[in-house]
Amino acid sequence: MIDLHTHMLWGWDDGPDDWPQSLSMLRVAAEDGITAIVLTPHVFRSDRHDGDLTVLGRRMAEFDEAAARSGVPVELHWGAEVAVRPEVVEAIERHRFTIDATRYVFVEFPPAQVTERSKILMARLLRKGLVPIIGHPERNPGFVERPERLYDLVAQGCAVQVTAMSLTGGFGRDAQRAVRLFMNHNLVHIIASDAHGDVLRPPVLSRAAKVAEAIVGPEKARAMVEEIPRAILEDRALPDWGRPTNPFRCRIWLGRRTSVAWLRGRQTGGGAAPGRAQASAIETKSKK
Repeated sequence: MIDLHTHMLWGWDDGPDDWPQSLSMLRVAAEDGITAIVLTPHVFRSDRHDGDLTVLGRRMAEFDEAAARSGVPVELHWGAEVAVRPEVVEAIERHRFTIDATRYVFVEFPPAQVTERSKILMARLLRKGLVPIIGHPERNPGFVERPERLYDLVAQGCAVQVTAMSLTGGFGRDAQRAVRLFMNHNLVHIIASDAHGDVLRPPVLSRAAKVAEAIVGPEKARAMVEEIPRAILEDRALPDWGRPTNPFRCRIWLGRRTSVAWLRGRQTGGGAAPGRAQASAIETKSKK
């Protein structure tokens, strides 16, 4: 398996504090069957060095040296998780925060930034030949409350990564329900750990992949932790696993269909039974 989104770099963001913790995370990942890892330190958010990219580059080199000496059999790659802000396009283009030298780049939306302007920013990245990967939208109220906005971005050409622990319930019921909704509408491409430690938020994918099998089937669930991440590392186009559908439109269509069926049932004396509130109103009216 390939873990495309992790925070294993020590002493930079809200991940581990030192190399022993990073090493423990590498070992946990290897034990879970993960053979390749992308380190995606936060950029423009949650770092401990006021965004000093010189420090980030130095720390990345130190990590590579320490990991090579460790002997843990895991293939390492570098990227970043870039916080979306008005100048995000220029920043990504200038510093090339992509995964290795590919076209793919992780972006993280603050809830307040999930607006119509989001489409404009992502469209600008796409026009430059870059493919944004939207990180953990199931944990972002801006997407959970307005899932059609995630659909709009996927329809534009963005990719989506969800967190393994969201699938297994580690981030609560709301995130778990959102993941299922997004997956059922073909709005998810990647499952990654977004690991920040070796215990509370570990780099583990196997349990989430098993849960995903019940939602999208075993082949697609496996693709989300193997085939699709590998395509990204090799800078290839994403495999086609079906067209996305708009959760908002489906909800409206189902609501209208239910209403029409109930009205027809009233007119003909049959059809679907009314809900509790409707039944209570009808009973009250009949007593009068």
